Formats: sequence, structure tokens, C-alpha cells
Amino acid sequence: MATKMTRIGYQMRFYRALRAANRRYSPARDMAAQPFPALIQLQTINACNASCVMCPYPLFKKAFPRGRMEDALFEKIIAEIAERPEVHTFVPMLQNEPFLDKKLFDRIARFKQVTRGRVEVELVTNGAFLTAEAIERIRDVELDVLDISLDAVSKATYERIRIGLDFDEVIAGVERVIDAQLPRTSVFVRLVKLRDNAAEVREFATRWRARGIPVFVYTANNRVGALPEFDEKLRLTRQQIPLIHRIGRRAARAWLGHCPAPFATTDILHDGSVLLCTHDWARKEILGNVRDQTIAEIWNGERMREIRAAVYRRDYETLPACRDCSLWKDGWV
Repeated sequence: MATKMTRIGYQMRFYRALRAANRRYSPARDMAAQPFPALIQLQTINACNASCVMCPYPLFKKAFPRGRMEDALFEKIIAEIAERPEVHTFVPMLQNEPFLDKKLFDRIARFKQVTRGRVEVELVTNGAFLTAEAIERIRDVELDVLDISLDAVSKATYERIRIGLDFDEVIAGVERVIDAQLPRTSVFVRLVKLRDNAAEVREFATRWRARGIPVFVYTANNRVGALPEFDEKLRLTRQQIPLIHRIGRRAARAWLGHCPAPFATTDILHDGSVLLCTHDWARKEILGNVRDQTIAEIWNGERMREIRAAVYRRDYETLPACRDCSLWKDGWV
């Protein structure tokens, strides 16, 4: 990218794309106006090095087979993406820590070659592997967006939330990224707002913005019911949600309409299974497998048409992968 994105520029483009996908839907014609997803998340390896309290990975890491995506399957997927002008963002991260894939940067380079740099590549990481060597690989492949999840200001809060990670080592990696002044990469830091870190949100945003680093703050959700103690331990109390945020939640729902996931995104696991939603850790809805189907076939299949019709009506309770989701229950969509 010739010009790095600002926080506002990124958010406007991201949420406008979601809203546009929702608006392209027709109850009669389904997604004929957008016959392919705009954003694709891909799990190249089923592994993580942390046990974060707001993430179901510790509960599910032994529930499903672990492994790395085969090269042939990766090539099949990206070849299809390269032919589709609808795709604007590719995120080689899904329910994992992407830097654990030793082939990650070779795969990003290959993706950019096949798509001729047309599709933006974004990585989301916990920051544990931001070594000097990794940062040079980021520079070499001209990664478009690097999102680093931090979630706290203080070491004590960080290590209560991001269990298994070392605060000082992660911050040192972030500093290396900043010092590298990557010319083609927009760098952001993230905070998932929980009961335990709510008091640090303002300081977090102030501190990083003062360094010239854009900040994203998200409110935690229950990952389609996959976090059994979400209400008791993670969910924000009413006192922790300012009135302006409650108003903003209603505005977001009115502006977006309904959940945009089945109208804009496709999430592919390392074995080729396609999820309905990135938050569906329990795999309550497997739409198909790209080993023996194309993304387009799954996206335009009968089950997807049924799901989109239900989500359009906000009949979330009729769908296994939506029924327990706190996002719609809390009024976001």
C-alpha cells in the first residue's frame, strides 16, 4: 500500500464493506449481487501458544485434530480467490496464532504473487513471535496490516488475561515493530474489553495513540456460548458500559441491520472445513469442505441460502451456530 491506513480509514472501510454486503442481499435472489465473500479468514495451522481467558482455545485444543494446512489445499484455495474480484481482504489467521506456521510468510508471498497484490493481507497476532527475523519477513512480503492483540496496560492485568505469554517480551516485540518503520504495513494494537481490564481502556488508548499507533477496542463476546463462565467472569458489568456505548450499540445494530457474517465472510479451517462464523469454536455448523467443493459452491449453496434468510429475519435462535451468541443477545446485530 502506498499510504498506510489510519484507524478511522480502516474501520470505515471494514464496516462499510459489511454493511454493503448486508444491503446486497435479496430474500428472492439471495447473494446474486455478490456471489462470493468479500473477506476470507484461513487457518493455516491449528495451534496457539497461549491460553487467553476470553478465548475458547484451551477448551477445544484437544477436541479437534491439530495440524497444518496441506500445500495443495492452500494452492487450491488461493487460486480460486485470485479469480474473484469480490474479495478485498485475506486474513491467514483463524482461531490460532498464525506465527506458529513456519510456512506463514512463504504462503503470504505466494498469495500476493497469485493475486498480483490486488487483495489486502491482514495478520492478527498475540505478538509473542515479533522477533527481528519475523519483522524482516513482514517487510519482505509487504504485509498490508498487522494487528497486535495486547488487551492491557499493566503487566499484572496482561498476564491474568493472556495466560502463558510474557508481557515484557511481547512489548519488546511491539517496540521492534515500531522501530522498524515498515513502509508498507499499517500497524494496529487491539484491546478486547473485559471485566478485568475495563479500567485500563482509556489509558491503553491514550498511551498507544500518543505513539502514533492506531487502537481498536472491542467488547468481548461469548464465542457462540463456547465460554462457559462468560457471564460470571468476563462480561462487563452494567457500570462498566457507559451510556454513550449503549447508545452506540443500538446505532450499530440499526446501521448494520443484521449480523453480516454469512453475507460477507468465509472462514476456512486447516482441514478445509468451512465454518459459518469465526466465533463458532464448537463447530456447530460446518457448511462444507473446500477439499471437494469450491468456495463459490459453498457460498451459494442451499444451506447458506437458508442461513442468510434466517439471519436476515434475525431468527438467530433457529441456527445452531447463532443460537447462543451474545452479540445478538446484547443487541449488537
